[in-house]
Amino acid sequence: MIRRAETESDLATWCEVWNAITPREPVKVEDQLRRLARQPGRLQLRSGEVAAGLVAPSDSPGRLYVAVRVLPEARRRGLGSDVFASLIDHARRLDPEWLSTTVSGAEPESIAWAQRRGFEEYGRQVELVLALRGDEQEPAELDTIQVVELTEELRAAAYELTCEAWEDLPMEVKVEPPSYDVWLEEEVRGPVAFVALDGRDVVGFAALMERGAGRLEHGLTATRRSHRRRGVATMLKRTEIAWAAANGYRELITFTQDENEGMQAINLGLGFVPQPPWISMRRRP
Repeated sequence: MIRRAETESDLATWCEVWNAITPREPVKVEDQLRRLARQPGRLQLRSGEVAAGLVAPSDSPGRLYVAVRVLPEARRRGLGSDVFASLIDHARRLDPEWLSTTVSGAEPESIAWAQRRGFEEYGRQVELVLALRGDEQEPAELDTIQVVELTEELRAAAYELTCEAWEDLPMEVKVEPPSYDVWLEEEVRGPVAFVALDGRDVVGFAALMERGAGRLEHGLTATRRSHRRRGVATMLKRTEIAWAAANGYRELITFTQDENEGMQAINLGLGFVPQPPWISMRRRP
């Protein structure tokens, strides 16, 4: 039976299914409750203990995100199709221009499943992973640039810089930066965030986010346009790597757009290893 996941118990089951499929991007019940409260059109469905579905706002105007997760042992029984049909009914009532989803490039069967339902590729996210030894060092000094931990006094400037960076992302579709409150809630919750200062000016920002035991994710690395190609992004990332190693983490992951060759080069230079891409797909409602 397909039903809404709204209680803590239902959401706990929903999260278990989701995390079994995407363990590098684990979700928590408390995060789902918070998002349900602030996103009126959000829908989360579960079918028993083996399938989960999601309709949620995206970072693009007129586009909703739709996702179906079914445990491997429960596939080929029509569960995914049934959950998808319920999601589509709900999404259409919200009258979006597009429906989008993401599928792992390592799962050709899932890609084919999405294609049979009218989804077509429009972009790719490159996933990269760095295994930490534990003795990684802080970066060398860089001209007049100093990296410090983000403080409450620097948050407004860091957010303004983040919005500037969002404007310059090489995306196939227009995206909008999160609101300040959502940015604080989703990207600055920790365990730590850093800013690069040139004198008193914030010229770089980067944050680390928890992604399961021993694992962190690099969020968006933002550099002021006036300070790009000067090593600021690399300095921020090396600072994050050293902090993670010193605090007992053993794996870092990061994602970047397929077209963002500059950031990919930085990540590869730091030792990150490419993983199968995440394919962005969309269809009309």
